[in-house]
Amino acid sequence: MTTHELDLLDNALDSLTEALAKFEEGDNGEPKAYKFAVLHMAHFIELIFKHHIASKHPLLIYKDIFAAKVDKNKTITLWDAINFINNETADTVSPTLKKDLEWLKRLRNDIEHHKFKMEVPEVRSTIGRLFRSVSEFLEDHTDIELESLIPESLLETFQLLSDEYEFKLRTALKEAEEFEEANPPDPDLDSPDALPPRLDCENCGNPTLIRNEKSTTGYRCLVCDNEDGDNIPSSCDICGVLATQGELEGWGLEDGNYEYRCYYCSGRYHADKDA
Repeated sequence: MTTHELDLLDNALDSLTEALAKFEEGDNGEPKAYKFAVLHMAHFIELIFKHHIASKHPLLIYKDIFAAKVDKNKTITLWDAINFINNETADTVSPTLKKDLEWLKRLRNDIEHHKFKMEVPEVRSTIGRLFRSVSEFLEDHTDIELESLIPESLLETFQLLSDEYEFKLRTALKEAEEFEEANPPDPDLDSPDALPPRLDCENCGNPTLIRNEKSTTGYRCLVCDNEDGDNIPSSCDICGVLATQGELEGWGLEDGNYEYRCYYCSGRYHADKDA
């Protein structure tokens, strides 16, 4: 008979490996895989904090260590471990991390015991925050070098979750692609819907500048929040001809506002002609 046995740390790392694999599946277009990423990530976090407590003394992982006979079937909870850590040094596990852990706990319980609903963008971003926070804790308070323990096939996903900017960029690219697919340009060129749904952001260089009704220019970048760019569609305030912002010239008005004029309405055409 084959026996498969893992100690506490190996069990935690095994769950992390599964969480990364499912997260990768989700990012590759299988939204339901995030359900299992949540379950495995929750299991990893619980076990890795328990491992940290047990590393101080192996008996600390059990519920009632002062009983005449310790019941080794009853171990501490994640929250017991967090309270222990914060009692050693206040706010080692920050209020923000605790809030994310509460969110994870609720979603895991819903998945395991009842019906559930998850917003994929929220799941992605919260898992990313949790992963970075826990990784930072391990780096600061343990000897565990997490990256060295990750299978090579999952290193890219591990590094994506570890790098906040890269994670934000990947998320923004995904959102921009989905927005573009959901908002194809209207074939009627005179319609406002004919405006391209997505442009390259001239500030950060990413194709993540998408239409946004709250923006003064009608566009906002999902990565850097930039709203400007010479490539943003606009129109002449005098004749209404369609152009880009880079093709228009801003004219200051007496009331302090600006209007934008095309090559002809700005007088540049006549100036160039007479030159």
